Amino acid sequence: MTDLPISPAPPPPPIGEDRAAPAKVLLAAAENVTGLVRVALDEASCQLAWTDETYGRVFSLAALSHECVVLEQLASGVRQKYPSSIMALLARHHLETWLTGMYLFMGGDEALTAFLGSTRRSHDVLHQQIDKLHEDGVSLEVELPPLEEFEWERASWGYEAVAQKLERLGTESGLFRNANAIYQLVYRTLSGTHGAHPTHRLLDTYIETGRMFARVHPQSQATPLRRALLQMSLVLTCIHGIFALAERGCRTDELARVVNSLRLPGDAVEPTGQPAVQKEERT
Repeated sequence: MTDLPISPAPPPPPIGEDRAAPAKVLLAAAENVTGLVRVALDEASCQLAWTDETYGRVFSLAALSHECVVLEQLASGVRQKYPSSIMALLARHHLETWLTGMYLFMGGDEALTAFLGSTRRSHDVLHQQIDKLHEDGVSLEVELPPLEEFEWERASWGYEAVAQKLERLGTESGLFRNANAIYQLVYRTLSGTHGAHPTHRLLDTYIETGRMFARVHPQSQATPLRRALLQMSLVLTCIHGIFALAERGCRTDELARVVNSLRLPGDAVEPTGQPAVQKEERT
């Protein structure tokens, strides 16, 4: 009988969890950010006319609003100690919403066409598959959303491609960098180890192997990841809010303060490239 390979040593704590801010700090920041965004969205300057020229801006603001809903869900996960797999799915959904909102804000007509074209494509594919099932004798009663208002060509929408385009737009403008790196790092980490996809690494957290036998545990042996995901999502929402709300004339200094308050000592850099002097210790 061939011996089973010996399992590697348990993984170290996830990068970021042991360096994330305390739960009390993050929960207060999440409540503050969602409140600031919602107050800003109620301002007259954020009530845009519904025209071809403003569709992208309106959808971007809608994405910002949805990010706040997901932030509340992530905050609830920290309070109630959701499993890492649930937190990872929420964080991935937040990341994809953030990418969508930021690309709609910076990408202009090209981004809007791809976004709405993806809706058209998804709708058409759904119709095709329902028709195929009907032809095969499977009867389904599915309430389909109306499509009459979408006069767009079918277009594909992939988050990796969106991240690459956002990286180009941000770099060319000099306002935003590393969008693709943020996506790749977060998405691959969540997919690879924290339950967003049932990968080998995820399933291996249930398995303990010896020389002859393998034992499958009823629960994952991975280290819980909660605060780091909430902190990451908070920072991304603040970045989106700073861009989208500043354009509408809303104050964003408090959003910037939230981002700066969550920096680790030594992270801040002065314009000269020298590390900033820490004026007070983080607790």
